[in-house]
Amino acid sequence: MKSLVLDASTLIELAYATPTGEKIKNLLGDADEAFTTELALTELYYILCRTLGARLADEKLNDLISSNYVIPYGEPLISEAGKIKCERKMSLADCHVIALAMKINGSAVFARREKELDRENKRRVFEVELVFGEEL
Repeated sequence: MKSLVLDASTLIELAYATPTGEKIKNLLGDADEAFTTELALTELYYILCRTLGARLADEKLNDLISSNYVIPYGEPLISEAGKIKCERKMSLADCHVIALAMKINGSAVFARREKELDRENKRRVFEVELVFGEEL
């Protein structure tokens, strides 16, 4: 399998060890490598912070990063994500995931199918494969 890019929704499923998170974990085991964006990690952190508090959010985020399941991608994706957002009606976070998947020639992984992604993919097919954890 090739490289994967994980959306915040998949990171949340992994952090809470949900059934969908287990499917995503298995997918990661088959991947060459998996990346995520800084924006996705920020989304994960604030969700964890709101539900578990800052200390546990810090622990879970550090555990995820040190697990080497997911590599935070360090290069800016400003123009790539901005071009996608300019042309499509979808969240900026999803634009970053798609932009990174395009940059590394990988697949974009989301926890579940989202209406706006489906709509945009029907309007004009994305240049990358979309994978939905709940459908694995």
